Amino acid sequence: MKRKILGLALLLLFGGSVAAFSNVQDRFDALAKRYALREEARIEASELRGELLAEADSAAPYALWRSLVSGSLSPRKTAANSLALMNALIKEGDPAQWETVSGLFYPSLTPKPLAAADAVFLGSFALLAMDERGADALALQIMERFAESSMAKHHFLTTAPVEFEAFKKAMEERKLLPVYGRWSDSRYIGHLPFASSIGGSVSYGRALSEDMVFLNNAGQPASNGSYAWDRVRGRIYTVRSERDRRIWYPGD
Repeated sequence: MKRKILGLALLLLFGGSVAAFSNVQDRFDALAKRYALREEARIEASELRGELLAEADSAAPYALWRSLVSGSLSPRKTAANSLALMNALIKEGDPAQWETVSGLFYPSLTPKPLAAADAVFLGSFALLAMDERGADALALQIMERFAESSMAKHHFLTTAPVEFEAFKKAMEERKLLPVYGRWSDSRYIGHLPFASSIGGSVSYGRALSEDMVFLNNAGQPASNGSYAWDRVRGRIYTVRSERDRRIWYPGD
């Protein structure tokens, strides 16, 4: 009887260990396969990126941005010019370094940081519409890197344009997910493009009460600033003192 009990105990012990080992091995194999596929996709994305940059217009950054928001380009040309604009405005062309972008385009007074964000979104959307080898992977790579910037994630992904909802749904349907497994939830406000010329003015109080995003003199989102970005209306205003009523703003 004792031998039977001991044998049963050993069977349960080692049988459980074998099952546990098998489960761990399966998980490891799945993880290894996933990373192998991601590496293959990364290579394809890199190759496509090089091709697109070679096809981009040789134009000044502002002209590239204008071409993107015109809506007249093919998806491939939009992707190409978007990548060229990212290279021109963002350090190393890396969306994760979006916070390095500063300044305004003159004489239009268009904030470069918002134009760079337009390049990220419009480029990613265009890539998803291309249906070419490496395009999906490059779209995922761009948006993943963009989310690595805490400020970019806060201002453009946590609070995102309405168009981003359909983009996320399409990405999820194609199993294009970030390494952490899912796209974070978003609050949708306003539409693309983010950038526009600064024009008109708004009082500080109104900008605050309507939850506008303040921009500093370099066109970067800030807790306070000389400009106010009205995401709902898609406009950017100069913030005026409550005492200064010389410039009229419709609705004030």
